Order: sequence, then C-alpha cells, then structure tokens
Amino acid sequence: MMKRLIIFIIPLVLLLSCYQDLSTTADKELPDIEISGVPDTLETFFGEEIALRALATLGGEAYDGFTYEWAIDLKPRNNNDRISLSETPDVSYRVANQPNEAPYCLSFTATDPESGLSKTVFCHVYVRSSLGEGILVAHTRDGGQTTDFDLLANKYVTYGYSSDVPRYTRNIYELANGAPLAGKVNTVLPVVRSDGAVYNETLILVGTDEHLIALDPLSFTVAKQDGALFNGFKEPTFEVHNLINYGQIMTAAQINGGLWLNICHTNNIFNKAGYSGIPADVFTPTNIGYSYAVQQSDVAFFHEAQGKFYYVHAQFSGYGSFALVTDLIGADLSGGKSLWAGAGKDGRCAFLIEAADGNHHIVFLHPSLNEMIHYPLESGQWLTDARYFAFCDNADILFMASDRKVASVTVLGGSPVFREISWAPDDKAEIITGIKFYTQGWYGSHGFDYNSYTFPLATNRMQLIIFTYNESTGEGKIYLRPFNVSTGLFTYKDNGVYGGFGRITAAASTFR
Repeated sequence: MMKRLIIFIIPLVLLLSCYQDLSTTADKELPDIEISGVPDTLETFFGEEIALRALATLGGEAYDGFTYEWAIDLKPRNNNDRISLSETPDVSYRVANQPNEAPYCLSFTATDPESGLSKTVFCHVYVRSSLGEGILVAHTRDGGQTTDFDLLANKYVTYGYSSDVPRYTRNIYELANGAPLAGKVNTVLPVVRSDGAVYNETLILVGTDEHLIALDPLSFTVAKQDGALFNGFKEPTFEVHNLINYGQIMTAAQINGGLWLNICHTNNIFNKAGYSGIPADVFTPTNIGYSYAVQQSDVAFFHEAQGKFYYVHAQFSGYGSFALVTDLIGADLSGGKSLWAGAGKDGRCAFLIEAADGNHHIVFLHPSLNEMIHYPLESGQWLTDARYFAFCDNADILFMASDRKVASVTVLGGSPVFREISWAPDDKAEIITGIKFYTQGWYGSHGFDYNSYTFPLATNRMQLIIFTYNESTGEGKIYLRPFNVSTGLFTYKDNGVYGGFGRITAAASTFR
C-alpha cells in the first residue's frame, strides 16, 4: 500500500481517444480499487445492445459501499458531451451513437464515498453500421399506420458471417429518428451508384403512399425526401409502389402513376421518363419489367389497354422516349392485366399477363436483340388463388404463391412445366404475404456483376424469400428456401426461418 494525498478535483484528460485512469487518494494508507469486467475495446453495431457487468473490489475484497456510474461520449474522441447510462455495476445500452471509424469512450467509475477513493476505467467502443449486409425488413404492428425496420444478418444473406445464430437489429428507424416511420412502406431499394468520377451516391430508398425517402445507410436518418430527389416534380404527395435498379447507374421509380428514371450521369436525381404521348396512368406497380446489365440494360412496360409492350434502352433513358415493340406474339393481350413483371434470364424483361379471356401468358422481352418469346399457360399450369409472384434472372422460372402454397413454372425445352412445391408454413395459422427472388445487396446496383464481384454469397440468386404472417400472434416470419434452377423445386437444404417481425410489407438486401 502507498501513502497518497487526497485530490478532490482532477480534470479528465483525453489520451489516445479516451481518458486517464484516475483515482483519488488519502493522506493515509488506503486499499486499491480494482475493476474487472470492462473490456479495453468493444466493437458493436448501431442499434445493438451493449450489456456489461463490472466488478469492483476494495483491496481485493468485495465491498458494498461503492457508488457507480457508467457514461459514454456522444461524439467520438470528444469528452465535451457525455451521458450517464447507469448507476449500478450493470449497464444495458442500445447504441444510438452514429457509426464512425473513430471510437467512442465508454467509462465505468467506482467511488467509495467514505474515503473519497475513486477509480475509472475506459473502453474504446467502435460503432459499425448495423446496415451492413443482410435483409432489411419493413414491417408494421398497427395495420400500416406506422412502419419500422429490422435488419436480419446470417450466413445465408451476409458475407463473412460464420455464426449459426442470426443477428437481428430491431426498430432501426425509430432509434435513428425518434419515432417509427409514419404510414406503410410499399417498397425498399438499396442504391449504390457511381460514374467513377463526380456522381457518387449510396442510399436506401423507401417508398410509402405519401413519400419517397432516401435514408443514409450508416445512420438510417433521412438524407433527402420527395422533391429534393426529383427534377421538376413538386407534388404535395409522392405515392410510391415500385422501385427498380436496372443497371450500374440506373434506377426507376413509379411515382403517382408516372415513371421517373434516375441516371447517375444526370446529377443523381429523378427525371421524367420519355413517354412520347403515352398517358402517365398506364404505369402500374406490376407492369414494369427490366433487364440487368452492368453497363446498359432495358426498362419496359406492358400497356394494358393496348395489349402492347414499350421499352427504352438505358443509354437513352435520360432523354429518349419509349418505343413500341412491334413484334407480335400470336396472342391478343388487349385489355389484359400484367400480374407481375421483373427481370428474366439473359437480359430479358419478364412479364406475367392475364388476358381478358382469363388465360395466362409468360412473355420474355429482349428489346436490344429485337426478341420476344411467348409461353401461354394451360389451365392446369396455374396455382389456384395465386396472389404473389417472382421471376428469376438466372433461370426461366416463375414462382407463384397463394395464402398457403407455392408453385413454379419452369420453361424446359421451349415448353412451360408447372410444379406445385411440397412446402407450407410451419404453423397452419400463418398465411403467405409475399415472395421475393433473393439477390445479394450489391447485385444490380453498381458496377459489378456476378463474375467480377470479389465476395459473392453462394446463395446469391439461388434462394426464394417467403414472407408469412400469423394474425393471432401478430408475428411475421421469413423463410429462406434454396431452389434448383433446372427444376424450379426447392432443394432438401433449408436455410432457416426467422421471426419476430410484425406484418412484413417490403424487404430488400442491403450491401456491405
């Protein structure tokens, strides 16, 4: 033991991004305070929970006379703004500090009021973005009055994730913005765009019945909204039902019934697509097909009243007009309805059309090659009460789902083959509320394709996401089911079931 002088006030001094360990001393021999349970460094994620328990002893012995304080910086490398977290040996703190490469300083102090002896230890807290790779899930628990977001990370949707235990980051929007997002989210899209020079942008686009919102992917705060994202569009309401990445630098958005295109080389703002006399109200959430190519691709739509297809090539989508596809497919589709559209195999735009006579047709359109392929479906090649659909861009497969069943139509040898898949939700009370072809977050959103990307997942473009909801429990779930690209059937491998959501309204893969 050492003789020490009592020091009543000692300023905290910043040292190597934290502060010195400080102890008050006495003019008589005093036992030392020892503290364990506080790591030197800690890496966590925005939105994650930090839970620690410190143990303070006096002279190596348990002592119940201490007072305690946990505190943390609000800014990295800055001790001017600190908040107290706990006055017990335990701390449980949901990280609201913004992600940063510099660490925050978490401190634990044990003080003996009787002697004035005090000791503080520090932990460097590195806050990473919770919006790393995974599935960002928009869900509501109040019938769509508000929405929040959870991030699901696991080894099937997150590169480098090795644990068998999934990681959930819950209610990220409320954490970042103080309240859930008002209204129901209809669509979510990660956007990474760069022309390699001036125009660079990384955002998460969120569409509701009233707003188009661009979120910062690190802080999840609102970066831009509505008119700030558009050139010459200043409506009071922005009703968004469809967002599409269709190439390295191109994004399409269906807003208030019209179609707007964002070309990175034109200042990263949305411009009205060239309609060439086409009424804006021909666009629907399910009639816009697209193809994906690293540099150039096509966006097309089905004109339901005319029964015809129009397209624009990405190279001209900033200033060109939609052109009529003149090839006929041998079927009268006028007055038909596009039930679904998306990206097909080999750069084709894919459409599922229900004709006026009730028959169904798959159409693959490749405007750049002046190619249109048509597959009529027979009456037995349809799932009764099918409501949800998904095309695949790596196989000629259409998935469809009703409330309880999933089926596929696979084109083999030039003919569609229908198969009902032997699968159902785990609980009979669950109903299917959507399906989605899984693509890794980077795919289709910047200048990499699956041949040049350095960290693709084996599951990229190889699994179907199925969303379910149990009305009685209020829980939404995600099923990840790998499928065979040759047969359109699920494989024997199961990539898991993930729950704890409300009713899922939209989801998207996020990027690293």
